Amino acid sequence: MSPKIKVFLIYGISFMLVFLITRFILVQFYPEPSMWLTFIPLGVGMILAPKPHIEETQSGRQYGLKSIFFKKIIHIK
Repeated sequence: MSPKIKVFLIYGISFMLVFLITRFILVQFYPEPSMWLTFIPLGVGMILAPKPHIEETQSGRQYGLKSIFFKKIIHIK
């Protein structure tokens, strides 16, 4: 599997997990459905999930994940 596919797969899975956990917690406090039960988890997921990062080097592209919790980029090989 190529590093590009791995990075976007990890990003998708981590975003989905953060979204679902946040939505589950909000549903416990606000049982009636509203549009905020979708928008708040989307925003939290976009902020907390690690973002794909592509670096151009002399040897080619390097794919990795960049998070607000880590200063370094996590490179995927």
